[in-house]
Amino acid sequence: MKSKDISSYRWIIVLAIVPIIISTEIMWLSLAPISSMAESFYGVSGMKIALFSMSYMIMYIIFSIPASWVVDKYGYRYSLIIGASLTAIFGLIRALCADNFTIVLISQFIIAIGQPFLLNISTKVPANWFPISERSTAAGILIMAQYIGFAVPMLIAPIVATSSGIPKVFMLFAIIAIISAVIAIIFTKEKPATAPPGPTAAKEDFSISSIKKLFKNKGYLLVLFICFMSMGIFNTLLTLIESILIPRGITSVQAGIVGAVFVVAGIIGAVILPVISDKIGIKVPLFICAIALLIPLYLGLTFIESFVFVAIIAGAAGFTIMGVAPILFQHGSEVAYPIQEGTSLGITLLMGQISGVLFVYIFESIASISGSVIIPMLIVVAITVIELPFTFRMKESNMTIKMKNE
Repeated sequence: MKSKDISSYRWIIVLAIVPIIISTEIMWLSLAPISSMAESFYGVSGMKIALFSMSYMIMYIIFSIPASWVVDKYGYRYSLIIGASLTAIFGLIRALCADNFTIVLISQFIIAIGQPFLLNISTKVPANWFPISERSTAAGILIMAQYIGFAVPMLIAPIVATSSGIPKVFMLFAIIAIISAVIAIIFTKEKPATAPPGPTAAKEDFSISSIKKLFKNKGYLLVLFICFMSMGIFNTLLTLIESILIPRGITSVQAGIVGAVFVVAGIIGAVILPVISDKIGIKVPLFICAIALLIPLYLGLTFIESFVFVAIIAGAAGFTIMGVAPILFQHGSEVAYPIQEGTSLGITLLMGQISGVLFVYIFESIASISGSVIIPMLIVVAITVIELPFTFRMKESNMTIKMKNE
């Protein structure tokens, strides 16, 4: 493919989408780092504050398939407008009614509806605008935006809430969402004026038939299995990091730092690893190395008590699991071809959200019954061990092989 056939506007498209993806994740974890303060401010139980964060997992399970249908039927931009509008409008309502927990919680659930409409475009945008050799990089940037969204509330919410109160936190995040939504809607286009750069999936709108084809595709099922397990573990660690570390004498502040290190390292990984993957033209060996490395890292998070070493291990784990994720998502869309990207990624992320809710519940239940987080953490390690042989069965997609041979 000649360079003149590739639209230079492709990078503007990606950069215009990044802020709104950051915003939806900010909305998700707004109260996560200040949960005890939120309990006191609203006079509600810890479970109700946890429901604030769990809203995203619950609503993703419900709305992922409709979002995928919109992406594949009408294009990623329609999905983007829906997600951006819900995030901005109800983010503002949440801020204006910040003193009323009922309205805040209802608004949070509606904001959560917008997330799948934003996340499920992460492989569709690269497919519309980028050549095969750049798609992992483009998908990596959009996935990286999610990670930045994880980090922002962890760093900013405690500072703003302590100095100005929770309503100010919500208003700040609402302003960010409104600006981000305007940028995304103004600067994005569905497709370049010239033909899409690379193979385009045959027109096959989201349907029961396309889903059946995915579940008969062995290559895609391997991706689905790895994502189900890995995303479940990721959501559990991100949600319960404080509960996991405090029993070892690590303070809440230190646990927050460990969580931030985990996410920031993941952001770096999401930039570096997809670029490496695109440059060397391989994906599967990176999956094998990542899963193999995570086994000892999770063991370290289970037993090591030193704050410094825990932070280092968390950084390595975040770099690995979050860095390889966009490559895995892109690989999933390639092995699913000619099923469209919105469908394949939507099903993948849906499975990850289901496992997230399931794993968090199981982890907390086992920790409560046993009186320790060691047993559920060892189960996390065991699950990762089980994943490893499945990565050896994965094969490079035809698209990746063709690109490497050209």
